[in-house]
This record gives sequence, structure tokens and C-alpha cells, in this order.
Amino acid sequence: MDGFRFQIIKDGDHARLYSRSGAEYSDRLPGMVEGFRRLPTSSAILDGELVYLGADGLPRFYKRLHEMRLRWPDEDRLVFFVFDLLHRDGVNLRHLPLSERKRDLDRLCRQSKIPFMTQVLTFPDGTILFKHCGKLGFEGVVAKRTDRPYVSGRSKCWVKVKCPGWKRAKQHRFKLFEGHAR
Repeated sequence: MDGFRFQIIKDGDHARLYSRSGAEYSDRLPGMVEGFRRLPTSSAILDGELVYLGADGLPRFYKRLHEMRLRWPDEDRLVFFVFDLLHRDGVNLRHLPLSERKRDLDRLCRQSKIPFMTQVLTFPDGTILFKHCGKLGFEGVVAKRTDRPYVSGRSKCWVKVKCPGWKRAKQHRFKLFEGHAR
């Protein structure tokens, strides 16, 4: 998707937003916090990616990078693409296969009325999806085994495959980040 990996933690009337590094963004994204507070569940942990969409509906990495460095990012263009439900109503779902977690996530998303949250669906034919992602200029796809439980970090249960055109166009992007040397 070309965004920030985010986890949303809803607990009662409170919602908090965290990046993969553990930085909290709740105070900087008050509209999203309010939306996630209205999730139709008492508690949940959602895993997904926060993406800035341009007027054409395509992800804009550099604009998202710019916005997230601001004290008050433009929330009107940010979309949370949710792809996993790790915890709900006091029950840890990580041990369940992805297919079951996706089923529960689908139910939650259909009950929810959060306009900036979009569910990432599972596609049985990754080859067709990968071709479309390449045509649209997307970063790539993450292929996961649907019969496996959730595993934090790197795992043999999933692989990220980047589109060749995206890789060529973004080959120098790493220079934007401190601490990276190649």
C-alpha cells in the first residue's frame, strides 16, 4: 500500500493509534481516534496500514511522509487499510488461522460505519492481483498463508513481493530515512 504500518487499540471508550515502531499518534489524529472509538465492540486490536490517498485515489508516499511529520496531519486524505483483527472483546485471536480472523474482521467492518477504514480482502489468485498492483503503481502485495496463526515479525508464513516498476521508481527512496546506508 505504501503507507505506515499501524495498530489500532480500542478499549472501552478509548482508542489509541500506534506505528510499527511503537510511536503513538493518537493526539495527532483526533478524527481517527473519534472514529475508532465508535467501533461496534468493547475492545479490539486492528492491524493495518495508514495511507495517504491522492485525488486520483492512489497512494502518495511522499505526501504521507510529509503529512505525518506535521503536528496536525490532513486526516481527510488518510485511510486506514485494515488487514487483520488480533484481539476482540477480551479474546486473543492471534492463535486462530488468518482465514478465521479475516471472517471476524469482515463482520466487524460490515457493522462499522467508519468512513476512513477500508478492509483489505483476501484474493485467491495472487498472480492476477500482483499484475493489477503493478499497473496501478502500487508497492506490491503481501502473500500470507490463510491456515496459519498470527506471527509478529518476519516469518515463513508470509512474503512481501514488490512490483518491479515500483522498485525501479523508488530505488533511492531509502535516502529519506536517517540511519539507512546502502
